[in-house]
Amino acid sequence: RTRLPRTVAVGRIPTKATARPVPALPRRVAPAHARPLPPHGRTGRTRRRAPRRLPDGASPRGSSSTSSRSCTSDDRVPMGGALQRRGVSKDDIVALLDISRACDTLYLHLTGLAREDDASIVAVLEDVYECVARVDPSAEVVPLLERCGWDADAVMALEDRIGDEDHVVTLSLDLEEGGTFEEGGTEEIEAVGGARELTEEDDLSVDKTSVGGTFDRMHAGHRLLLATASAVTRSGDSPTVFIGVTGDVLLTNKRHRDLIESYEVRASKAASFVAKTRPPTSPLLIECGPLDDGPPLAATVRDMRALVVSRETLKGGEAIQEARRDAGFPPLRVCVVGLVKG
Repeated sequence: RTRLPRTVAVGRIPTKATARPVPALPRRVAPAHARPLPPHGRTGRTRRRAPRRLPDGASPRGSSSTSSRSCTSDDRVPMGGALQRRGVSKDDIVALLDISRACDTLYLHLTGLAREDDASIVAVLEDVYECVARVDPSAEVVPLLERCGWDADAVMALEDRIGDEDHVVTLSLDLEEGGTFEEGGTEEIEAVGGARELTEEDDLSVDKTSVGGTFDRMHAGHRLLLATASAVTRSGDSPTVFIGVTGDVLLTNKRHRDLIESYEVRASKAASFVAKTRPPTSPLLIECGPLDDGPPLAATVRDMRALVVSRETLKGGEAIQEARRDAGFPPLRVCVVGLVKG
């Protein structure tokens, strides 16, 4: 394979279409750290920012592009949230995703997050998958996190294993020393249904995590849920993710039932994606089972430690906590992720 540039400065990534099956994507995207905001946020005057250094062939923002689906000034994703705190614009992620459409799987190696807590990790994943949803909700984008075992050696080994139809890009998300923002930060990790206050030790002690969904025709929202489940499962002793996949019993009265993929296909795709979030050196046990009209495993397994839900299914998480309380089980650590907007 042709050796690609190792480092480029974040800026408008070129989106010119090429005749190659897989475009020449950058191997590393380094953040152009934003200037820290003053203590009280915004100032009364807006100062003109110095222009960023663009990669060779890149066009300034707002100029036209020959990409099959480029981001115009009308649909460009604004800079914000967890990525903004690290000097990375969502525009840059969208442009990267736009030129990676030919890839079967895009692996995003997210560095600089090793010491971040679960809430910060989830905020970054939400931003990434919101960008995915705006470009192509069905695109398979796999986050590679340092906390999941993706060090430099593991990433290099992955690059040697994958074929030409896949690609690995490293996105540096280190916070600039002394750079802080008043803006940003979400409340993904919540104590639901009477769960005790969480401590730093809890981040390192989760060995069994449950997540559920229909997972029909995998999209960005599904992958956000599954990637989060992998990320919060951190114990070194046989960490396990339990994936509940909606079974036929619960789909009987669902509209367009005949168009939904079979349980076997949906379960296989969900498990395959989660497996890709871990290197062979840091394996994760994955157990799939059908969700039927009985109580889910999260409510019946005493030593289950965490549950990942979306804000849309938060009430289900509260019901599980109540069921565990009635059974005399300890409450779960509930991780709530936002809904991506496609």
